[in-house]
Amino acid sequence: MRIILPFLLILLTGCGSTGYSPTAYPFQIQAEVLQEKPLKKLVLATVNFSGEPTRGYLEKSAYRIDTLVEDYLKTNGYALAPSYVFENAWKQALRTYGEIYDPTTGRVDQRTWQLVMLATADALKEADPGIDAIVFTDLIEHDVQHSGGMKHYARWNGVTRKPDTQGPGTGVPVGFDWTQNIKGASLAVNIYNVDMQGLFRSYGGLDTLQAIDLKMSDPAFVRKKKILDKESHLMEGIRLAFHPFIPMKDYPGQAPAQ
Repeated sequence: MRIILPFLLILLTGCGSTGYSPTAYPFQIQAEVLQEKPLKKLVLATVNFSGEPTRGYLEKSAYRIDTLVEDYLKTNGYALAPSYVFENAWKQALRTYGEIYDPTTGRVDQRTWQLVMLATADALKEADPGIDAIVFTDLIEHDVQHSGGMKHYARWNGVTRKPDTQGPGTGVPVGFDWTQNIKGASLAVNIYNVDMQGLFRSYGGLDTLQAIDLKMSDPAFVRKKKILDKESHLMEGIRLAFHPFIPMKDYPGQAPAQ
């Protein structure tokens, strides 16, 4: 059987950014392959590359982010096949090989995952020979930390976020543990051609998912009432996650020139 090919790590160089962030993800890109055969038409996957479903409370945000990603790709000159083309190919592959994710164990069957991915790619070739590559956009929940410094910034995957509060109150108490783990979100982008050769992989930070609830007698981090609602934060994460597949102006992942 065919094997899904791993990435060749190529770090591109360029001008330094005044907004340098050491947390920017070390992207992986097949630069030579993309130069030899530039991508023109893409299809956005309707499933996560990880094989795991998006957390339920993030599904609405995932849909919104995919809409922004579609607009971003189109603005940068890429044609997009309708999402149902991928959805039909994916469902056809699942009927052949079975489900890849077991919700009772929370595990992905890697063997089945690979068979389903390869079958989906083959079905896409037949459905639309013009499609060059598949774009996977996974909305990831993970741990982040605010710093113990004066401004208590949280930094991850290229972004810097201030702590959020919600509800009336007298403020954050002295001695509050700023450095405890809370939940944050990032966008993971994986691009594979229709032969399932990895072309690009990166992450972009989005926003924290928890805020300090000041209504509580002992203020603590709780899930935000409004999740990932700042479009400027979402677009920053999208631009980070796609760089340098789509170059980001003032990309923060390289140190300023000395």
